[in-house]
Amino acid sequence: ILAWYTNNKRKLPWRETSDPYHIVVSEMMLQQTQVDRVVPKYHAFLARFPTLQALAAARAADVIDAWAGLGYNRRALYLHRFAQEVVGTFGGIVPSEVDSLQGLPGIGPYTSRAILCFGFGKDVPVVDINIKRIYSRLFFRGEGTENGLLNVAREMVPVGEGVAWNNALMDFGSLVCMDKPRCDLCPLRVQCSAFVAGVPDK
Repeated sequence: ILAWYTNNKRKLPWRETSDPYHIVVSEMMLQQTQVDRVVPKYHAFLARFPTLQALAAARAADVIDAWAGLGYNRRALYLHRFAQEVVGTFGGIVPSEVDSLQGLPGIGPYTSRAILCFGFGKDVPVVDINIKRIYSRLFFRGEGTENGLLNVAREMVPVGEGVAWNNALMDFGSLVCMDKPRCDLCPLRVQCSAFVAGVPDK
């Protein structure tokens, strides 16, 4: 997967930074929104609110205005409240512990792990729908429980390679192991339980 990623990685602006604030902005925007729509809004939002402190000090109406075009304005309000609580409770420093992160507005299990991985370089699994689909096909013939998939994901993260690994799987799930998989391009097909069982679309 890492070799595949070296030759096929997508160039995305939030992959060029490890600033936790920038990672939070990108993760909030990417929820339920396609990447190509997020990229220009990500740049524009950070130009308008370049720091966590700037976002915390802004009016909610201005934050929603900057969010226009992404939909689901509740995410903008969560992000605004997130910034205010980090400034008020953590001195403007995004916490690097999962419990503290999940106590903040709009931050659930997935987003907290994404922040820990991409913002702090921690080797934690970041299990989005693309990664669930890969592990489900590879190990569970296209099935698998939520806990089973997460347990596999925890075991699979290579030590010291968490950022590259999670990014690689996201790209692999977006470009190869899609809803309608491109098994002809897949370097894992001979090991894939769904492919071997003849149910790659499952």
